[in-house]
Amino acid sequence: MALTLWAIYCTYDGLGPFLIYAQRPLIAGSVAGLITGHPLLGLLIGATLELAALGVYTYGGATIPDYQTGAIVGTALAAGAAGAPAAQAAIGIGVGLPAAILLAALDPVGKMVTTGLVHRADGYAADGNARGLAMIHWVSLVPWVAVRAVPTFLAALAASGGLVKDITASIPAGFVQGMTLAGSLLPAVGFALLLGMMELSRYWYLLLIGFVGFAYLHLPVLGIALIGVAVAMLFVTLKRDEPAIAVPEAPADESTVDPRLTKQDLRRVFRRYFWSSQISWNYERMQALGFAYSMEPVLRRLYPEKADYVAGLQRHLQFFNTSVLVGGPLILGSSVALEEAGTPKSAASTKVALMGPMAGIGDTVVFALYNSIVFTMGASWALQGNWLGPAFAAVMVLVPYALVRRWQFSFAYREGKRLAGHLAAGALARVAQGATVLGFVVLGGFIPSIVKVVTTLTYRQTTTVQGQPVTQSVAIQDRLDELLPFLLPVLVTAGVYLLTVKARLRPVWVIGIVVVAGVVLGWLGWFAPSAPAKG
Repeated sequence: MALTLWAIYCTYDGLGPFLIYAQRPLIAGSVAGLITGHPLLGLLIGATLELAALGVYTYGGATIPDYQTGAIVGTALAAGAAGAPAAQAAIGIGVGLPAAILLAALDPVGKMVTTGLVHRADGYAADGNARGLAMIHWVSLVPWVAVRAVPTFLAALAASGGLVKDITASIPAGFVQGMTLAGSLLPAVGFALLLGMMELSRYWYLLLIGFVGFAYLHLPVLGIALIGVAVAMLFVTLKRDEPAIAVPEAPADESTVDPRLTKQDLRRVFRRYFWSSQISWNYERMQALGFAYSMEPVLRRLYPEKADYVAGLQRHLQFFNTSVLVGGPLILGSSVALEEAGTPKSAASTKVALMGPMAGIGDTVVFALYNSIVFTMGASWALQGNWLGPAFAAVMVLVPYALVRRWQFSFAYREGKRLAGHLAAGALARVAQGATVLGFVVLGGFIPSIVKVVTTLTYRQTTTVQGQPVTQSVAIQDRLDELLPFLLPVLVTAGVYLLTVKARLRPVWVIGIVVVAGVVLGWLGWFAPSAPAKG
């Protein structure tokens, strides 16, 4: 039951408050390990799936592998498996990864149910029924959590019996070795997907800074990140003259209406958006119902006439979708200000003008770059059995996300109709550019430090010593290290990048190829995550 409740919270946190972003596999798996009494197991499984999921987010509502449930289910079943912790972790990854892919088929089911519910919300809006609108908004969370909580409950139920232990006890040791190697290769998929989303042809040389920092200077990941921050700040300072992002301005109609909203009204609007912005997301209107629910207290205050109030609800129930962390609060604050100013047409046009540009900027800066850096650092520590990993990621989500959303809402409310002009001034362009530079430097160090693979193959060479032929076994890995340290992790990531970007294979197929290759090569004993200890 505890795992099921945790799965419910993870789903909600990724749709509403983003308190610790529990929907990410690093957080989901780590806490699942605590619940099952196997904390190290949860750390290893959650971190491995996190690195495989880098850069994979539901942009525009796309269906992706359910890594959250995969991490929880994998941890639950691995906890009941036989063998040493390393073998249990390999089994958990072997279960969690296909589970994440297969459970993605349930995601559209939840979204389709919420699509039907939004039409019921239309009826409540036409009647001016705020309670009915709120009920539909919160009830829409049920199908979202159901498609994740039910598989988690069934996995926990299966793990509580002895069947899992009996099955895993018969798994060949070679398969466990292969899955261990596959788990160490999977981060290459996440890194390749990230590089495919970024301007690699323009900034490829920045990868070398991070690579040299790790491979030759032996800097820890935090040190590489700090170098990345310094390079990004220098880069942005030197590029201030680049063109700003063009954001369409809303109509500049004026109003002489005095402010009528209280601080309590504004706090109520922000709280609603903060705690439940996307819980009613659906295919047809996406975030519209959450936006209308957030605006409802303002509309009720500003429009005492029922017809005007109803028109306001219906106006904000139209299609809306943007970045919920960088963009949504900004547009919400601007809409509140424009409604208060008596210019509802400006409120509607500002939403349309800003939601597209803010979605592109917000998703890139927050999800593709900031989240990837934070969760990669967290996962790298977690793979070492260090609880600083998930704790660091959770704090780096909790504090900045809360502050940034609050600031956006307050700033946009103060600026009102002048908001679009401020956004076009170029500040957002520089932020996005700086984040991109930081991302490349950090990735250059993360790839060799996290993608773990060495070859165990050797070859024989005969030399003459004091006139006598002597045959020696030479480790191929030693020769590769002399050529370039961490050459294999770089080649694996490059190969996966070619599959995803050049061959245009879907991520699910690429993951399958990596897993199969890892199992086969690890089973044969040709490759391993690390070199065997020398006696």
